[in-house]
Amino acid sequence: LRVVGTAGSGKTQLALAEYSAAIAAGRRPLYVCFNRPLADHLAHIAPEGGMACTFHHLCERVLAAHGERPDYAKPDAFDALIARAGELEVPDDLRFDSIIVDEGQDFSADWAQQLWRHADDDARRIWLEDPMQNLYARPPIELPGWVTLRAHSNFRSPRPVVRMLQALLPAAEHIEAASPFEADEVELLAYDAAHPLTTRVKEAIRLCFAAGFHAQDVAIISWRGREQSELLRHDRLGANALRSFTGQYDLLGQPEYSGGEVLIESVYRFKGQSAPAVILAEIDFETLDERTLRKLFVGATRAMMKLVLVASERAAAQLRDKLAAHP
Repeated sequence: LRVVGTAGSGKTQLALAEYSAAIAAGRRPLYVCFNRPLADHLAHIAPEGGMACTFHHLCERVLAAHGERPDYAKPDAFDALIARAGELEVPDDLRFDSIIVDEGQDFSADWAQQLWRHADDDARRIWLEDPMQNLYARPPIELPGWVTLRAHSNFRSPRPVVRMLQALLPAAEHIEAASPFEADEVELLAYDAAHPLTTRVKEAIRLCFAAGFHAQDVAIISWRGREQSELLRHDRLGANALRSFTGQYDLLGQPEYSGGEVLIESVYRFKGQSAPAVILAEIDFETLDERTLRKLFVGATRAMMKLVLVASERAAAQLRDKLAAHP
């Protein structure tokens, strides 16, 4: 079964239900995705009896079964890891009778073919994807003969967020507002030389607190990756200590976070997750093109109840003009 569903349509809930049902039926499921935080999240909430991991971790397990380890010091380490795993025989303990692919838009066709080597002959296979969340410009995967289900309803994001996206996206990208929450309208704060980024983000945090959200309800999502983000270099903003991924993992393989209450992540790491109040910050672009819209779509749809956008003056001006043209 292939499910092409918009953000908030319940794809990961379906994945968890399939995973749990497989275990209840005495089957052994594999949940696999590209994003490490999403894999960690599902592994944390899923029942024991299966395996939830990223595709790269699955490849690591194949190498380990043959007494090998990837050399991450090489510049092409991840490509080499995948290529080597594809050359080795898949051990019996890494074969499954249910395979669930989440965020399939992040996979390449070669990865998909390599993944099917881990499926038993009669394995159930479920592929979940949202083309609008394709941040890595992967070409579409061909799955000939698969039944396809399309889901256009967003149950996660409040109606004002969906209305904003409906105004920005082309008509072909149809999404429906299915959340019961009308909530506040999306707020847009522009930063410039007179109003620095950090000042605007602190203002956005105050707006969330004034709306009744607590620190643990708020997630600051940076438009930029970890290496390019100015915000991710901070350990606090005003009176608010930030909770961020340190880049390290503990002995059990769980990610380690700095102390703090307000979570801050990049849009790439937070993809597939959500928070009651989201501050999508460091938004900056020259043109509101397809790639930019996808990134905005991913960040905005993380919000469950409130969304604040913190954008550069040039980006904010384009967003205002576009939204004004579609009242």
